[in-house]
Amino acid sequence: MSSNRQKSFLATLSFYGKPVGISLHRGNTAPVWGQKNTGTADMLYFRCTDDWYTLYIRSEGDHYGKTIDRIGSFFTCSTTPDTTTFKIVSKERKTLTLDDLKTDNENIYLLTRSGLRINAEYVFGDEPQRIIADGQVNITFDLNILERNAPYLSNPDEV
Repeated sequence: MSSNRQKSFLATLSFYGKPVGISLHRGNTAPVWGQKNTGTADMLYFRCTDDWYTLYIRSEGDHYGKTIDRIGSFFTCSTTPDTTTFKIVSKERKTLTLDDLKTDNENIYLLTRSGLRINAEYVFGDEPQRIIADGQVNITFDLNILERNAPYLSNPDEV
């Protein structure tokens, strides 16, 4: 059986051909998680704990080291210790860990611990799309794994 470290990895996400990251979005006072019209996807560290993943931002910049956290329906970056965790699932709602992801490019869904599927918000003429819990637009994330068995920043020698 793999350890939590062995099931942790670095990756990027996209959907509908656009990269996903934290950015300012019209109508929000804080940066939110969603599609980016320009640039590259934020690099994320998927830290596994008992088949649940905490997503840490590993892209250089203001949000480095922060987690993706749910505030109401939206997701933003956070430094709180009690952060949102996600389950990676297949279209059949089977729980997946890195052990199950055989290629470095996979199509996945994300669920919150409360069982809400991560989708996009539909606002006519409003691009890019924001990611929200249980949104109106079903999305499949394109997961691009960059590094498997990636270390936790505060414990790089973990097995």
